[in-house]
Amino acid sequence: MEWDLRNLFDELEVVQEKINDVVTSFVWFDDEYFTHEPNHMLTKKEIYTHGWKYHEHRIKNTQVIDLMLMYMKDFDDIMKKIREIEKASSSTDQSKDNA
Repeated sequence: MEWDLRNLFDELEVVQEKINDVVTSFVWFDDEYFTHEPNHMLTKKEIYTHGWKYHEHRIKNTQVIDLMLMYMKDFDDIMKKIREIEKASSSTDQSKDNA
């Protein structure tokens, strides 16, 4: 059981690293693209540039969403396994107490 928990915590660390990579990538995207203050009036050229980049941004956002959903599912699966081990452990402890 201890090995199972250790393996699950290792898996959690891998998922955490993947999530951190996605966040870092998205922060870079945000920093590189959104360079103006919120009240900045876009020029005609900036509006056209944004239009040309629209599909690139849509693809990036879709990929980030897909990755985060996949990683959250992995995280949920690992947490479910940890809870099952914890539940089995507590029922084993109770049976020892009753003996």
